[in-house]
Amino acid sequence: MRVRVLGCHGGETPRHRTTCLLIDERITIDAGSVCRSLALDEQVKLDHMLISHSHMDHVKDLALLADQVIGRRAQPVVLHCGPETAETLSSSYFNNYLWPDFTRIPSPQAPVMKIDVHEPESSFRIPPAGVVASTTPAKGRRSSRPATSRRAGASRRPVRATTRAKSSTRSLEPLVEGEYEVRFIPVTHPVESMAMIIRGATGSILYSSDTGPTTRLWQVANQIPDLRGMFVELSFPNHMQALADVAGHYTPRTLATELKKLKNRDEIPLFIYHLKPTFYEATKNELAGLHLKNAHLVELTDEFTF
Repeated sequence: MRVRVLGCHGGETPRHRTTCLLIDERITIDAGSVCRSLALDEQVKLDHMLISHSHMDHVKDLALLADQVIGRRAQPVVLHCGPETAETLSSSYFNNYLWPDFTRIPSPQAPVMKIDVHEPESSFRIPPAGVVASTTPAKGRRSSRPATSRRAGASRRPVRATTRAKSSTRSLEPLVEGEYEVRFIPVTHPVESMAMIIRGATGSILYSSDTGPTTRLWQVANQIPDLRGMFVELSFPNHMQALADVAGHYTPRTLATELKKLKNRDEIPLFIYHLKPTFYEATKNELAGLHLKNAHLVELTDEFTF
């Protein structure tokens, strides 16, 4: 599994890009910096996009990407997300007002983008490159286009995951090279936000998504026998703890507390991303003060192999 960092910050300046990780040149985690980071020929190669949640810094390049790959792909780009995120993308993003509905253009039968909805804690497969097939679902997956209605009002407080814990015994079926199994885990944020466990033929990685203090994610992480690395968010310095709590983000203080929930933490590489540009140096210095073992502050153009 090759992971290339296209964006790793909680905001944008000429030196900072919003979140987007590229797996094997064809799968992205979120879509904050796709078009700014990839050439047109590279954009056309994207087959699947794992969308953690609906906030703009994680979805903003979906619009431009759709406009740029239209007519250049035989198959739609598949957007994988949770139910609430799918609803938001349909009602408030690809709604023919903010942006054309590229999930129905040039036709509903052959769109530029297709939204696949996945229930929390359900796993699904992404086939290898060149395999034209729908993702292989586990229980609970829905693939129909979500309704365009949206519930009135959005929560102003972080949404805390309430998914009931499942059995710790999970058999790991073998995967072929280029095939991936993805599992969404709800975490704490003002909107639905899905952490991800992404397993390939050589092991698994964890992506926290935007989150404040949570529990279920670390329970799941402790059950993964082949966890090769963790991409974990960090947004605000400690003196902005009150804002971080309301906004559903980590500070160095809460990050240190959260990592105590993880067994064998020092043995698993930790990749920290999502620092806000305004507070970058202050947060970076406080992070350094934690003296975390096996930790790396992610930078633009970093590449990792797992």
